[in-house]
Amino acid sequence: MLLIFFLVTTSMDVDKGLFRLLPSPEPQKTAPQESVVDKSTLMALHVTKDNQLLLNDKPTNVAHLKGEIVRFVHRLGNRHLISIESDRDADYDLYFQMQNQIMMAYNEIKDEYAQKHFGKAFSALTTAEKEKVRKACPQRITESYANATAQEDKSIDASAEEQKGGKQ
Repeated sequence: MLLIFFLVTTSMDVDKGLFRLLPSPEPQKTAPQESVVDKSTLMALHVTKDNQLLLNDKPTNVAHLKGEIVRFVHRLGNRHLISIESDRDADYDLYFQMQNQIMMAYNEIKDEYAQKHFGKAFSALTTAEKEKVRKACPQRITESYANATAQEDKSIDASAEEQKGGKQ
């Protein structure tokens, strides 16, 4: 009886994670996707197989990434694009640190916009106000996984991912 009481009254914490498409363990054959992107509006991030983070082909510390992204998005507005390429042999720890920095940067940008236009933090906004902020501050991210197969590219739309399950 006591066991049933604890089972009924105990709440289970469910961890939330990043809403990202990770590479499958087995390479899949897909047709290569090509698109034209203005290099001046692109921030290229690459996690190498040697577990080094490259920002526009230059080594960088993951701790500086948030500030770089915030400045980049402020400079370009909705025209920005962040391209992430991760080597299949790279360590997930660095990949997740990079993803955390990206999400912290976008959260800071959304908070700044919310303060400026609504006078309160993003987390305190109504659902309709949050949607306006999301439209004004889109997450423009594309991801690909190097060395999966020749010419494999698995691009995702972060704003679509956010709307699927990442509502804040």
